[in-house]
Amino acid sequence: MRSVFLAAVLATTFLTPVAAAELTANSQIDAVTVYPQGAEVTRVATADLERGDHTLVLDNLPADVDPQSIRVEGAATGGVEIASVDSKQVQVLDAEGVAGERKRIEREIEVLQDENAALDQLITDAAYQRKLLQELASKPFAVGGKNDAAPRVDSTELGNMFELVAGKLSVLSKRVLEANVRKREISKEFQELNKTLAGLAPKQRIKTVVTVHLASNVDAKGQFKVRYRIANAGWRPYYEARLESSFAKAEPAMTLVRRAEVMQRTTESWEGVKLTLSTARPTGATAAPVLHPELISLFEREEKRKRDASIGLYSMEQSAAEADMPAKAAPALIDKLVTGREANVTIAGFQALYDIQGRVDIDNTGTGKKVRISSDKITTTLSAHVVPKLDLNAYLTARFTLDGETPLLPGQVNLFRDGVFMGRGALPMLAPGEEHVLGFGVDDRIKVKRVEVKRKTSETGIITTSEVEDRSWTMTIQNLHDRAMPVTVHDQMPYATHEDITVEMLPGSTKPSERNVDKKRGVLAWSYELEAAQEKVINFGYRITRPKGKPIVIGSN
Repeated sequence: MRSVFLAAVLATTFLTPVAAAELTANSQIDAVTVYPQGAEVTRVATADLERGDHTLVLDNLPADVDPQSIRVEGAATGGVEIASVDSKQVQVLDAEGVAGERKRIEREIEVLQDENAALDQLITDAAYQRKLLQELASKPFAVGGKNDAAPRVDSTELGNMFELVAGKLSVLSKRVLEANVRKREISKEFQELNKTLAGLAPKQRIKTVVTVHLASNVDAKGQFKVRYRIANAGWRPYYEARLESSFAKAEPAMTLVRRAEVMQRTTESWEGVKLTLSTARPTGATAAPVLHPELISLFEREEKRKRDASIGLYSMEQSAAEADMPAKAAPALIDKLVTGREANVTIAGFQALYDIQGRVDIDNTGTGKKVRISSDKITTTLSAHVVPKLDLNAYLTARFTLDGETPLLPGQVNLFRDGVFMGRGALPMLAPGEEHVLGFGVDDRIKVKRVEVKRKTSETGIITTSEVEDRSWTMTIQNLHDRAMPVTVHDQMPYATHEDITVEMLPGSTKPSERNVDKKRGVLAWSYELEAAQEKVINFGYRITRPKGKPIVIGSN
């Protein structure tokens, strides 16, 4: 009968029997659960156990393991119990870490040796050819048959022969020169490679060794899982919002694609692992901050002077201490495209778990691995948003409510409208049932005009004179779509906090649908449902009254 057993974290209170047999098992990474910051790694090892006490040694865990997070669990074909679990860090010589580099350098040396031998042969062959040409040129020749013992050649043939010999000798000299230059380069490369090879000795590294003390009442085969937390890993979400804005549809729809970028800079590569992404943040704060009492007292000049002096001394000491602190470099991230499978989503308490289908490889260089989580079709409400004071373009916006059971973590969103990439936006933290608005670029079928029709300054009052400034505009919004379109127009009028300055809307202004939009003072909104080809005119103006001779400044708060 198969039994399952669990071990507590680092339970070291049990003593190991003296006669326990020691077994060394190589564990392999089987699964990884990645959090927004940090990850939990699961390694699997198998062992054949005889009846009696055993010490199972797992010696290939990385150094950057959180020792308090180590847990051991497993299953066996017979009755097996875990007495205790120990862990420690040890230093070892990493011969394997440099073996590959040594082989690479040795191969480069062999290639250079072969090239050097070929150059030597080339120089030898050139010397032999030069000797043959010189012997040919040194033989006697007779012109017109005057010397019967010498070959008879005419002057033209003799000249051609001399030119041929000279040309061949020139080519041979050039080849020998080039070969000698390359041999000098090879000699320098030999010296550098041999120097590097001599200094390439095995390096020391730190690894974590986990020792599991077992007791088995029968011969059994066991499979053990070691789980541990590691810090230098994480994932971040990013999204694609694909809007189908065709007005032939009664309800335009938006497809929201969830993706994740996973990266890690640990001391081990994750190859062929089962990957799960979790929205939990186990390394964050576990409780709300505590407020401390605040005392209000009268401000004394002498106390201020003493306080300033002490603060100045503290600032100097703090600056000196901070100057000695090493700077932390942010990891570089590099995008890498992966397949688009969707994840299986599980709700576990207060967290969402995304099980990525298949097995994936994630190296430990910090390179981002992109995986697809899910895609959901969301019903949206389209409208146009216009701010004529700043921009005469109307912008298409999509309002939607997040469906499902899983939240959206904050992240960047790539925006597509009818298959065209429109730009990038951002999604905040959204809970299921929460509403949000995304912008999808300029709507060319909404025409906007804003014309200033009045700017006038005058005086009022008899005893106390005030200056009055009137300003007004006309805004024209026209819907050129072949169907009705909701349009919201935003503008603003300044507000005053000084009791001598008043701001009021001019008579005849079109009444806004909303004032102080999003709790921003003075921001106004006019919302309409414009029918096809309908035009709407908005009259808007305000009056500022202030004391004469006192200038005012209008600016952002």
